[in-house]
Amino acid sequence: MKGQTGWPVPGRRLIFCLLALLLFVWGPVVVMAQDELFGVVVKVVDGDSVMVRVQKTFVQVRLWGIDTPEWRQPSSQAAKAFTRSRLLNQTVRLVSRDKDRYGRLVALVYSGEVLVNGELVKAGLAWVHVYYCREDPFCDQWRQWEREAKKQEIGLWQDPEPIPPWIWKQRQQKGNE
Repeated sequence: MKGQTGWPVPGRRLIFCLLALLLFVWGPVVVMAQDELFGVVVKVVDGDSVMVRVQKTFVQVRLWGIDTPEWRQPSSQAAKAFTRSRLLNQTVRLVSRDKDRYGRLVALVYSGEVLVNGELVKAGLAWVHVYYCREDPFCDQWRQWEREAKKQEIGLWQDPEPIPPWIWKQRQQKGNE
């Protein structure tokens, strides 16, 4: 006997049972439509990391293409405050780009029509990441905003020689060896 889809009815039952088993084993599944998620920011970890509630699941998110100062670096609290003021308790659209080595979703983060990743650069509170933001159309605009922020000496560019976080972390690791 075949169902309306042309599949034998027992085959559909098997697929349904397997899906139910997966849901039972792994809990709620976050469904992504075309690599986009919608959720509410429930915590700002630092300038470029947030926690987002998507349905009943919490997703750790790293803002793609930028890097804000690390905790204990100058301007780290300003970057965190900027992100908090734009995102905390706001509904956001996440456009997935990758997963990082810590399992976080790496994404473009939109609050309404505003791409917050770029706004951090424009405000002088983030570097355009030299390793990850290369051939994307956003990167050219963000590099221009970074040059303008540096020229105007706003945000982290008030320091005459700010240390990018990826270099600062390397120095911290070498100091701890």
